[in-house]
Amino acid sequence: MSMKSSACTGYTASSIVRIAPGEVHIDDLDFYDTLYALGVKRDKDPLHTQIFGTPLSLFGSEFHEVHKARRSAINPFFSRSSVLRLEPMIQQRVQQMCDRFGDLGKRGEPVLLRDAFVAVTIDIVTEYSFAKSADTLADPYFAPHWEKMMSGVTEAVPLAKALPGIVQVIQQLPLSWVRVMNPLLGSFFDYSNIIRDQVATAIYTHHATGSANASKDPEKPARTTVFQDLLESSLPPHEKSEERLTQEGVGMVSAAAETTSIALATTMFHVLSDPSLVARLRDEMRPAMPGADWLTLESLPLLTAIVKEGLRITTAICGRLPLMAPEPLQYREWTIPPNTSVSMSPRDALLNPTIFPNPKAFDPDRWLRPTSEAAKSQMNRAYLPFNKGSRMCLGFNLAYADIYHTISSLLSRFDLELVDTVRERDVDMIRDHFTAKAVRGSEGVKVRVVRVLSEDKEGMEEGTCTFE
Repeated sequence: MSMKSSACTGYTASSIVRIAPGEVHIDDLDFYDTLYALGVKRDKDPLHTQIFGTPLSLFGSEFHEVHKARRSAINPFFSRSSVLRLEPMIQQRVQQMCDRFGDLGKRGEPVLLRDAFVAVTIDIVTEYSFAKSADTLADPYFAPHWEKMMSGVTEAVPLAKALPGIVQVIQQLPLSWVRVMNPLLGSFFDYSNIIRDQVATAIYTHHATGSANASKDPEKPARTTVFQDLLESSLPPHEKSEERLTQEGVGMVSAAAETTSIALATTMFHVLSDPSLVARLRDEMRPAMPGADWLTLESLPLLTAIVKEGLRITTAICGRLPLMAPEPLQYREWTIPPNTSVSMSPRDALLNPTIFPNPKAFDPDRWLRPTSEAAKSQMNRAYLPFNKGSRMCLGFNLAYADIYHTISSLLSRFDLELVDTVRERDVDMIRDHFTAKAVRGSEGVKVRVVRVLSEDKEGMEEGTCTFE
């Protein structure tokens, strides 16, 4: 077979590989718009719908029409306009997280960034979903058991891919057995039970009052939540069962917390590794902070470049994303039969060395340097941290708002320094658990609060407190 190549995407004949009897993997950006096209029918490979043990969730939806109906019911809550309305609550939670950083700084204790970032995201998404926050930020150490529960969500993925159905078998075992066999999996089931309790409460309230979140004050209408709206939607009754909504809640909360926290920790590591970059960013943020809203933060070129580069280099979703088309697909000279599982991975695009030279270097300026329109277009096409198409990440707007506010608030309020953190051990992806995982046993990125900065716009560089 002759090797063919494309200068724009780095295509060769080896870009298409049959990796399993029924699955073909393709690494070619030009095919993304075919496989993940909007407005066309794409079913999900049934072997990949159950890797998290949530086949009734949006993520686990095998058939296109089922997925479309479920997503249509939730989509409005994660639109840009809905997230903008949610922004005061996001800002409040981020500031609460910063307060915990300050407390740990006073005690001279390091901060585990994964714990902190899981906590802030969990509190945001649970309050929005159920009108009742998990309140992890009330814990002085960010309720670290929640980070363990989030890690437990993806713990069984490699096993589930190798042995389809094994997660469903494990789910039938007594929880005490699972905890002994694998504590992280035990944590995942603990988390599922927490979500089940929240869903059961919402269903009970809905049946008792006609609303899943009825306000006790007739003068003050209740704030709509995701699960209130699902219970009051036009979805058929079986789509509103406790089991299905529990699986939806497990998928929604864990997807938000797991991916966002990984991206935030990775981005903060790279920013803090470059003091000159921190100084440039503070100079840019000075006129806007404290208190800038998401729209203002998005208008800051360097901050936006840092957010994009952080999401690019993290490749938080590193696993394959297989779909099946009812029609034959044509990939260059190969015809792929109908209903063949075809997978691609955003990681292949995000780390493509032809499009992103030196792809594993954290270089926010690659988004700012003058370049040709063709090169800029290729970078934007390959920027797929949330994938694309009808099955792209539902919560990308919420993730962006969380990331912008967290980075800007932390670096405006504190001087932070890395503590006992090694990129190869604690940051880079070593294990593919669908999400990117560092070396097993790593505590992740750790920082110490060196100094509290003035939050006054005129004096962001003035230290109000130094911790020695």
